[in-house]
Amino acid sequence: MTNKTPKAIFLDRDGTLIRDKNYLSRAEDIEYFPDTFAALKIMQAHGYRLYVITNQSGVGRGYFPLEAVHAVHAAMDADMTTHKLEPYQGWGICPHSPDEACSCRKPGPQMIQEFLQRDGLDPKLCWMLGDKEIDAACGINAGIQGAVVREKSAAGAHTYFASLLDFAKSLG
Repeated sequence: MTNKTPKAIFLDRDGTLIRDKNYLSRAEDIEYFPDTFAALKIMQAHGYRLYVITNQSGVGRGYFPLEAVHAVHAAMDADMTTHKLEPYQGWGICPHSPDEACSCRKPGPQMIQEFLQRDGLDPKLCWMLGDKEIDAACGINAGIQGAVVREKSAAGAHTYFASLLDFAKSLG
């Protein structure tokens, strides 16, 4: 499928697309939520390009190398193909620990802004989704829409959907 519309959905990885395994570093430990691929199919059917934006502080903390993160992402792209979906259009990875004060760590907008510029995306037609408030805030900080899925926080400062599939169905 060739997608010429300049709109995208940026997705957090752990807790949004896959279950959060606390410093996941092995492809064989990937566990998808039951609705992940159905939701992604709807998003792509509506013409959205899909990207992943993820903080991977396990690299900065020395728990595993960046190559392990790339191996997990290669497996996730292969899983997309298995489910007859286009692979992700880009992977934004912050490999730093929280105390490194980098400019790429969510909720900072840098990773999203780089993709918006690189791929000529229209910010008014883009979303950032994640299971935490910092994910939605990352989107807002980048000038796009942000929403929390799966885990409603006590703050409740952002649009909330009970599941990724609920969000996808709202696109209709």
